[in-house]
Amino acid sequence: MTTATCRCGAITHSHMCMLRSNGKTEEIARITTDPKFYCFTCGAEANCAENLCEPAPIEA
Repeated sequence: MTTATCRCGAITHSHMCMLRSNGKTEEIARITTDPKFYCFTCGAEANCAENLCEPAPIEA
């Protein structure tokens, strides 16, 4: 069995890019209800920084 690696090099299944590539639409919907961070790499938004490769806070 091959372990999937995120584009940032992390072995994780919770980063937005990994969720997208695996078609996890329900989980994506759950973690994007009130985004506070965006990914500096791809621009994805998420509630928590842990779900992004290069998180940066969304300025209000």
